[in-house]
Amino acid sequence: MFPLIIKYKRELTENIESQQVFDVIEKELIRLGVDKFKHSDLEIKFKNSFFNGQGRWHLMAPVDKGYFKLDRKLWKLEYSFSVIRTFYISLAFSFFFGLISQSYKFGIIIFLWFFGMNWIITLIRQNVFMNKMKRKLIKKNTTHNKELR
Repeated sequence: MFPLIIKYKRELTENIESQQVFDVIEKELIRLGVDKFKHSDLEIKFKNSFFNGQGRWHLMAPVDKGYFKLDRKLWKLEYSFSVIRTFYISLAFSFFFGLISQSYKFGIIIFLWFFGMNWIITLIRQNVFMNKMKRKLIKKNTTHNKELR
């Protein structure tokens, strides 16, 4: 559902273990302060509470839920997240400013600016986050393979 649910996919190396992938992801989610996540066979689903102390500049602040899914056949990691909460906050914010200014046009401009800029920043930051996760997984995998030799 564009633009509120965003998906990224990254190709992984074939010899990486799925448990190793999910261990790295779980540690990263804990480090980021995501307070609710559930691990199933090839997927980690998470929910991010609104009042969990992350702050407004935190990487996961605009994200309300999502998942990481591993496709073993294609060796791809899929990361999907939702910004529906950010949409509602932006809508309320712009509605409030539209009422104060008594101009629906100003409210629309505020919404486009506030939600649009937050959405663009979130896309960029989450893309960088996904690239870092891929590098961590590949680095951990190559380190692990060197220890086996």
